Amino acid sequence: MLKFFQFLYTIWALLIFHVFMIILFPVFLIPPMIHKKGIHLSFKAIRLWSLLFSTFNRIIYKIKGTENFNKKENYVVISNHTSFLDTPAIAQAIDAPFKALAKKELTKIPIFGFLIKMITEVVDRSNPLSRQKSKDRLNEVLENESSILVFPEGTMNRTDQPLQRFYDGAFRIAIDAQAPILPIVIKDAAKLMKPSSFLMKPGTVHVHILPAISTEGLTQKDLPKLKGEVMVRMEGELLK
Repeated sequence: MLKFFQFLYTIWALLIFHVFMIILFPVFLIPPMIHKKGIHLSFKAIRLWSLLFSTFNRIIYKIKGTENFNKKENYVVISNHTSFLDTPAIAQAIDAPFKALAKKELTKIPIFGFLIKMITEVVDRSNPLSRQKSKDRLNEVLENESSILVFPEGTMNRTDQPLQRFYDGAFRIAIDAQAPILPIVIKDAAKLMKPSSFLMKPGTVHVHILPAISTEGLTQKDLPKLKGEVMVRMEGELLK
């Protein structure tokens, strides 16, 4: 019986998800197509969608550590990833535009690929020239446009460990751009929606923005130490 009510709740939640997504969709896409600063209006629409989704579904995001975020600074934002509910959490935690990274392969999917190009920053590392172009583009975004969001685990954590192994990409980007890293820890999202299931339930997700970590003066030789420091901080928060 409990599963049945959870199924009905999930149908409702998905309906809310899609209804407001369709209503706000033009605001997601059109402003960035007109001007690069249109991302600010687009982000406000994304944040509004997140708030409506959580309010109507009684999924409460409790944000802690907002004093560690400076609107005037662009960060490489990194977060743990255990649920599809993580993305709305970050949209509520950070009150400034950010772009998520996406692989070039995703842009080849019909229709969806076009959307990926518009709302994310596509990275192509297939050859040295494309890698250099991606690096230059990411540096430009961090310097002049917005923060960049990366899930350093690469995929949702389906293990019993607090974190999976971190990939180097986020840290390489931050060092290249000399941009600060802003770690975000999300707890309890997987309790409401497991990574292996589409079923949801209402509840509270706790989001903690940790103090930013400077990369000023660091080189790629410092990458392992930087990655280890960030991982220790995030793991410590998750284990509290």
